Amino acid sequence: MDTTQALRDWLEVAWNRHDTAPYELTLELIARASTLPDDDDGADAVRLARHTALGHLGRTDLLHTFVAALPAGAKLDAARSRAQWALAQVEGRQAEPLPEVAAWALLGDVVQAELRRGHHDAPRVRLLPLETRAANHPDPAARQAYAATAHNVAQALRLGPREPALDALMIEMAELERRAWERAGTWMHVERADYHLALCHAALGHGAQAQAHAAACIAACEAHGAEASERFFAHECAVHAAHAAGDREALARHREAMLALLAEVQDAEMRAFCEKTLAAAPQ
Repeated sequence: MDTTQALRDWLEVAWNRHDTAPYELTLELIARASTLPDDDDGADAVRLARHTALGHLGRTDLLHTFVAALPAGAKLDAARSRAQWALAQVEGRQAEPLPEVAAWALLGDVVQAELRRGHHDAPRVRLLPLETRAANHPDPAARQAYAATAHNVAQALRLGPREPALDALMIEMAELERRAWERAGTWMHVERADYHLALCHAALGHGAQAQAHAAACIAACEAHGAEASERFFAHECAVHAAHAAGDREALARHREAMLALLAEVQDAEMRAFCEKTLAAAPQ
């Protein structure tokens, strides 16, 4: 058996289910830790373990167990050092400093772990003070890492439990995400930030705000000649926005647009995902 291929195949499946069975998956990763190869797949397994144990569970103990079982090796050691840095942040310990591009990429897991451990001020304490520095950073990769982390935190809050303090924080982080992508990305990054803001506002029943961001998302797609799948999801967020606003006419119109665009999606895997999305959208 090609063990390298076996691990790669397992990782593809594992990434797809890590958010639905994080505890079980983390235990599987711990069982595999001592046999991981010192290559890109092994490093990806360490990244998955860090993200799942911290970001989805807030369990530093599980990540410590995983890290302790890792063999030595250049790529595994680099991935291990990042996991240890994230652990130190969550546990309030000193750690060897990392380049900002690496540290900012790891902050998403750190903040999500702290949120799961009840530290609801973590996003404001960790991310907001860095905004100006990130916006003006000379390294595009650092700006992008910061924007991606803002997105990951906002998304975790959107998919998490609803309570007033966290709801307000979700909107704050989604707005931060959009500002960050204005400095770090392309029109498509900003358009997708509007998509996410529309979903965040819709989740809270903020119909007018959700519809405004959905309109901006659709307008950007039209202005830049976006492909069918991109426009499909722009109309998807508009469906959620219309549902939040109680606008049945707009909801029907955007669902019709989704159905029309679905016929234009050529990639089979993307088309299947779009079909699933349409089936789950409000009617």
